[in-house]
Amino acid sequence: MNTTQQQFFTLQLSTLLEAGVPLLQCLEMIRSGFPTKKSHWLDSILQELNEGIPFSTSLRNSPEGFDAFYCGLIEVGEHSGTLSFVLEKISNELSSQETTKAKVKKAFTYPTCILFLSLFMVSAMLIWIVPTFETVFNGFNAQLPKPTQMILNLSRMARYYSLHFLLLVFLIFISFLSFWSFSINFQKWVDRIFLSIPFFGKLTRFATIARWSTTVASLQEAGLPLIDSIRISARCTDDWIIHDFSAQIYNYLIKGFSVHDALKLSDPSKIFFSTNTLQLIKVGEDSGELVRMLYFLASHHVKKLDASLSVLLEMLEPLLVGFIGLIVGGMVISLYLPLFKLGEIA
Repeated sequence: MNTTQQQFFTLQLSTLLEAGVPLLQCLEMIRSGFPTKKSHWLDSILQELNEGIPFSTSLRNSPEGFDAFYCGLIEVGEHSGTLSFVLEKISNELSSQETTKAKVKKAFTYPTCILFLSLFMVSAMLIWIVPTFETVFNGFNAQLPKPTQMILNLSRMARYYSLHFLLLVFLIFISFLSFWSFSINFQKWVDRIFLSIPFFGKLTRFATIARWSTTVASLQEAGLPLIDSIRISARCTDDWIIHDFSAQIYNYLIKGFSVHDALKLSDPSKIFFSTNTLQLIKVGEDSGELVRMLYFLASHHVKKLDASLSVLLEMLEPLLVGFIGLIVGGMVISLYLPLFKLGEIA
């Protein structure tokens, strides 16, 4: 189950509970919206609830991917009798996460699509168009200009080695997936590479800080102690860098360090938290308004993410269009150079 489906399910359940419908009946009503002859993941949830198993435990046992953040808040809501309120917060958080992910994905998708389009156009010209010019040039009795020779050589390589190149790309892709699946160290290395990419790394940091701050604040607001909130934030993240970061904060907190000091010691290079951000955390901690300060930091970094994305997209569009024009235009000029100098080389 993806984030959008989880958010829709959570919103349905929150609305029904808010209307005063008992939990078991709410789930049965949601289940009735699907074909009864086909098995559904809610069937096992309903069965376990009828056996007296808590809802949060049933969600943990479900194969639908409910993370520690989701199940932890559900457990808090069950014990405090505020399940409807907790579900509403989860729904809002899932919606916020999906929006943030969509923004970052948009920033990466646009240049990636343009680069693939450029690669396709260049490959098509080298494989199908340049050979036509090469046939014409074979009748010339003089040496071709160096740019033209380079394009012809690239065309021959593209025609003769294209299958080898595709096989190499496929093997690299399979190797990447294999390393990713079986090596946690490789996953951590990839996460560090993404953080070090100019500008894109900054976008990733803004999104990561916003999600981490909102997760910890939501868990605390629901009634979880700070230490448990940090522990759950480490378990529910899909980024190893922030996982290790949260784990270090947790270790410092159980040793008696303050939140401010734990953050400072866990992030000595200030990858995630700058000096000003740490100062705000300290103010929130000293004044007893840590939750409100974390929400403020999340909102602040979302705004910075939006502003950076706007600047990025405004810069990328003309740059990428110019890049494509330069590549394609350079190839066309190189192919027509011999025709411009026809009188010299004929």
